[in-house]
Amino acid sequence: MEKELHDFKCALEAEIIAKQKAGAIKDFYEMKEFTEREQWIKDYITKNGVEFFVTHPIGDEEFIKNRELFEQRAPDITQELYIDFNLFETLVRDHLNEGYTIMKLSFRQLPESEISEFSRIMPENQSSLKSIEGYLYASLSFHEASDTTKLDKHYFVFNLDRYYEVDENHLRRFDNTDLGRILTNVSNDAYVANCIRYELILVKQYIDRIHMYLEGCLKKNISRLDFIPCIGRKKTVSFGSGKQSIYLATMPSDNNKQLLSADFPYYDQGSLEP
Repeated sequence: MEKELHDFKCALEAEIIAKQKAGAIKDFYEMKEFTEREQWIKDYITKNGVEFFVTHPIGDEEFIKNRELFEQRAPDITQELYIDFNLFETLVRDHLNEGYTIMKLSFRQLPESEISEFSRIMPENQSSLKSIEGYLYASLSFHEASDTTKLDKHYFVFNLDRYYEVDENHLRRFDNTDLGRILTNVSNDAYVANCIRYELILVKQYIDRIHMYLEGCLKKNISRLDFIPCIGRKKTVSFGSGKQSIYLATMPSDNNKQLLSADFPYYDQGSLEP
């Protein structure tokens, strides 16, 4: 019975993912009439989070269009941008357990002086830090707005083999950097996000879905999460109609660093912040 339930959930997930990748999940969810199986799928989505399943995944066609736009307008400013999956899960789980509710991914450009300073703090990752000089980088942070006594936590973890807590006061705002100005100029709205704001519980759901479907159903080994720069119109905290800006689409990769995009949808879970 337990195996039958597992197989049933895997089959439902596969159908939902196919609709998400085709960019058809919203139209499906808003249909008025359903077959019995389609009703099971809709009920499964409703039970597990309409926003998570319907709003945040990016259809493959939208991803390809926005990725190509980034490569056309801002070539040569990025290298790989990824986080070890186990490190990411540890940070999300620990801060969720500590009562944090918001995660932010802040865009960064680190000048040589800052790279030298951080290399002294994390000498084992010196080569990784030097490789991102002049390229797009990011920091990860955790916040709880309703509790002023809970300090924000900021980390370097992208492209590293462990995470390091850093002082945000030593980091420049992205829109004041050369890369920030380049990305402002290539936006139709003359806008660049300094960071992306995520609901931490939705990030946890994302991790759980990777475990459940990619690992549990398809028996894939997950090594890291790739964060792929795109340019598109996305919702922002300040502008209800959204702005055209850089954003990051996420996709898990296996032990061979191969994106698992044939089996999983691209995700954009956040809201852009100025």
